[in-house]
Amino acid sequence: MISLVDTLGGRVVGTVEEVTADSISVLLDPEAPRATALNTGTPAGFPRINGYVLIPNENGSTVCVISSVYIERRRFPNRRRTRDVDLVDLPLSSRVMGLTPLGTLKAQSTGGKLSFEVQRGVDVFPSVGDPVHLPGRDQLRAIVEGEDKDTSGRILLGYCPTAGQAPVHVDPDKLFGRHLAVLGNTGAGKSCSVAGLIRWSLDAARDRIQENLPKSETGNDVPNARFIVLDPNGEYARAFKDLNVRLFRVEPDHGEKQLKVPAWLWNGAEWAAFTGASPGVQRPLLFDALRRLRSNLGPPNQFETKVRGRIKRYRSRISTLIQGEDHMTSGKREGVAESLINMHADFLDLADDASCTDSNLGLTLQCIASKAVEIENSARQNKNKPREDGKYWHNDFAERDLEQLSALLQEAGEAVNLEDEVGSLDEDTPRWFPVEELPDYVDALAADSSGRDIAQWVDTLTLRIRGLLAQGQLTSILQTPGPDSPTLEDWLADHVGADQAKNGPIAVIDLSLVPSEVTHIVVSVLARMIFEAVQRYRREERQELPTALVLEEAHTFVHKDLRGESAHPAAQECARVFERIAREGRKFGLGLILASQRPSEVSPTVLSQCNTFLLHRLVNDRDQDLVRRMVPDGLGSLLRELPSLPTRRAMLLGWAAPAPTLVEVQEIPEAHRPHSPDPAFWAVWTREKEKERKINWTKIVRRWQKGAAEDGEKPEEA
Repeated sequence: MISLVDTLGGRVVGTVEEVTADSISVLLDPEAPRATALNTGTPAGFPRINGYVLIPNENGSTVCVISSVYIERRRFPNRRRTRDVDLVDLPLSSRVMGLTPLGTLKAQSTGGKLSFEVQRGVDVFPSVGDPVHLPGRDQLRAIVEGEDKDTSGRILLGYCPTAGQAPVHVDPDKLFGRHLAVLGNTGAGKSCSVAGLIRWSLDAARDRIQENLPKSETGNDVPNARFIVLDPNGEYARAFKDLNVRLFRVEPDHGEKQLKVPAWLWNGAEWAAFTGASPGVQRPLLFDALRRLRSNLGPPNQFETKVRGRIKRYRSRISTLIQGEDHMTSGKREGVAESLINMHADFLDLADDASCTDSNLGLTLQCIASKAVEIENSARQNKNKPREDGKYWHNDFAERDLEQLSALLQEAGEAVNLEDEVGSLDEDTPRWFPVEELPDYVDALAADSSGRDIAQWVDTLTLRIRGLLAQGQLTSILQTPGPDSPTLEDWLADHVGADQAKNGPIAVIDLSLVPSEVTHIVVSVLARMIFEAVQRYRREERQELPTALVLEEAHTFVHKDLRGESAHPAAQECARVFERIAREGRKFGLGLILASQRPSEVSPTVLSQCNTFLLHRLVNDRDQDLVRRMVPDGLGSLLRELPSLPTRRAMLLGWAAPAPTLVEVQEIPEAHRPHSPDPAFWAVWTREKEKERKINWTKIVRRWQKGAAEDGEKPEEA
């Protein structure tokens, strides 16, 4: 390790006057550059907001970023020459810089050649009177590049205008592995940055593959990557057409895929949230119906289903009587007798049912009915003298008789495969079932429930389910009957990606025409299924499957108010899923990329889990204030430039950046940009030829009402 003093000796621009834990004040020398520094190897603007300076110390140099520049009136000028009898001092103004410390720049000598690297954290704070230096070109590149100088495994994001146009590379493991927030007002370049990050990541991965591939395997250079874009505005439809993108739409054009989020993928919580099922009565019935449908158990009005239900209820009751003492007390004996009388009637009814085609089962059911009435008769008091209501008082019941009755119930349960039902699927298992039968199952379960009439409580529930299934526009998304229904394996291969990304590294899910009443549920199901898929992959393979999930317009789906009681349950469920992904996704290889123009409306839980921020222009004061408080490293004061950032410029800071860096993001060719241009009002008003707008409402209405273009009609690109 060598000192930087010799390297930086000719670049002194001022001295430290005040030091605090988060800021440093510097008095600039009169000879310091006033606009452009020419002694750094290349011309560089100085002093400039977000520019860099160095303060040497025994461990290297403290790296600081310029956060303010101002004039201070002083009685005496600041001169390096302390004694000059030929000059008379007059009151003059002095320039002062405010600095924010970022890290430590260290130098190493390898083979007589100096190299530099920046490490996070300040080893030694400067002292009052320490000189402040301008960094040279190599130091600037080290500050921007960070600790890793090997850029072959990193992504070129853009160039730093305050560091001599030094290239800004980011580590994809740090960028995507710990969640990224891309924030900025509309028109600031936010969507282009997201599209660029995806494209540049794949380009860098492809270049590395080509370097390592033998010449005989050229052409096999598709990156094994998985980017899934949830696109609520249909912006990304054309952005990745040259990258073998899988594009899902409600109304697909040629070469696109039908958006399918089958209702059988929904878990119990999503069904309950969408239907608004109340937890007291409706939700248990809904979950029971889902379990039966997924487990192929049949509706309650089927004979074997009724047999299973009655055996389960009475077997549980008899087991409780045998293990407890409640049948021995005078207050409980009459309840036991009533249960035995009901059992006799219920099982005799089953034995006489025309659907009972198994003679052995019928005989067992009759034996249960006979045994129940036999036990009840044997315990009667004063058998020749009933009560006024025609019933009898009872003595204690023999446990041996109850055990014999329990054995008969066990035998009947085995005859109808009751034990298979115990291990049946739960309401969350993503297994296909005929969704159109769900409301009938709920009605049948309500009618079959004993103890009270609850059918009246489920009318609104079944009405909502039938209304959902009756909407024509939703049929193609939620219902996929017969041969059109994808298997779970096919659905995961389409949406998460096939083995080795053979079907392409990008999936764009266009949500622009999804009906608003199901948008939150559709997004919730998509995000949850992707999350659970990577979870189960790690459990099976003992390693992660790196996947990046992009959520555009994040404030719509993870709004801070969606967890309140006034929010719709479906929206609450959607926010809950993304909050879980934000907290736990990293452990399973699922990285979240949030894009939003209103960060102040995004859930603090989600935003606080983002470790890297790419901040474009933000004008709203509430958004600026939130970002200042949320960014890592206590660097909120550096973000005062956000309202004045031009398009394509952004502040990169957080885990993936060695130091907060102003970046001019690479420009994307127009053909590869997301489709979100500013409306050309004037050009259309003045009828410029290239901006001509012809209207064919007939074509639009035909597609709107029928959901598809006429045969032979080629749809226009988005």
